Amino acid sequence: MRRFVALAAAAVLLTGGLATPAWGATPEAPRNVQVSWAGDQIRVTWQDDGEANVIRKKTTTGDGVEVDTQTADEPNEVLLSSDFPETDEARIIVLSRGTDGRLSAWGQSPTFDTRRPVRPEMRTADMRDDLSVRLWWYREARIDYKDPLDRPEAQWLKATVAGPAAGQKKEYTLPLEGGDSMFDVPAPAPLSTITLAAGNEWGTTAGTGPFVRVGVTRAETAVVPRQIYGYAVMNLTTLRYQCNCPDDKNPGKNAVEVEIQARPNTSAPWTKIGRNAGQPGTPFFTEAEAVGSRQYRIFVPAYGNSWFGDIPIVVMRPVSTAPKTSLTFANFGTAAFSPASAPVGATVKLTVQLLPKADMNAALQRWDGKQWRHTRGVPLVRGVATIPIRASGRGTTTKYRILTPRVTVKGLPIEPTTSKPFTLTVR
Repeated sequence: MRRFVALAAAAVLLTGGLATPAWGATPEAPRNVQVSWAGDQIRVTWQDDGEANVIRKKTTTGDGVEVDTQTADEPNEVLLSSDFPETDEARIIVLSRGTDGRLSAWGQSPTFDTRRPVRPEMRTADMRDDLSVRLWWYREARIDYKDPLDRPEAQWLKATVAGPAAGQKKEYTLPLEGGDSMFDVPAPAPLSTITLAAGNEWGTTAGTGPFVRVGVTRAETAVVPRQIYGYAVMNLTTLRYQCNCPDDKNPGKNAVEVEIQARPNTSAPWTKIGRNAGQPGTPFFTEAEAVGSRQYRIFVPAYGNSWFGDIPIVVMRPVSTAPKTSLTFANFGTAAFSPASAPVGATVKLTVQLLPKADMNAALQRWDGKQWRHTRGVPLVRGVATIPIRASGRGTTTKYRILTPRVTVKGLPIEPTTSKPFTLTVR
């Protein structure tokens, strides 16, 4: 490459009486070849005797690949791209080229590696109560032998949340330690996908193992709005599952556990009163017994299904059905006169038995042809009353019924309830 003209002239004067070497002599190899970073490019510098130069990238075998040339009047420096193949031994080779095209021996940079980061291996994932997704992965620890192009600050490990819409993406920086690690991705959107990747100054390595899909569960159930004490207030529940997975890799085919929850009013907390499990898309029983007026819902806790290979790990957000109210009414077992037909003046027995077995002051009502009228009180003890009544009104058949008041049993209300009408015939 370029040298000072004054030095060249002086050399001519001092050697005027000496033999002149042939023009075809092989040039000396470049000296002090050094590599360093200039942004994302590799800066190569060297020293030589003013010749043109050839620059090569070399890995473990062969003579290297020519990537640049310099004329004799250009500076002893080039900038090269960092698109090396991954290798443990790489060098930059600089050769000097004589005027007749002969190449010198190699001038070599210090050896450096171009290894990408160790691939992170996704192990499993869980949906957390705060809707974050906890990732567990493994990265093998790697010993890095120091070289001139090591850039510890350029290493990275990221979790990428993509979707659900095209172009939507969020990235989260993860700890770089080797071995087993975990990280909570804050509340990824439903139907998004989470993947791992690592990178450094030389490139990116995608994670291995399954990716994570944030799925969606829809729950549907029917609640009977009015029910008799002790009967079922709901019967079948259906879960509908969505994860944008191929049909043959859809984890929705596995059973999912649900909770049956209830509360006495909108200000009270939900309480689990039962549970069952069923496959999404197939109705299954989720019975709850009417023991008092309250609200009901089906709650599907957060859950996940894990596989290895190309089947995703699917994590599901918790979901619940909308609250539905069911009113509970007394369950009459018996409400009747015995006998139901008697001569005037005879004593008949009024018997009332109902659930719940609670103390209450009920009423006997009589139909007068236009409306129900109060006849007398009927005190019940643990849901039972037996009262003697004298038959009156010869030649009549009268309809009666029992009306119970609103009572509270174990903190839950039983609504006012009327029995089916029953008759007494007086001869």
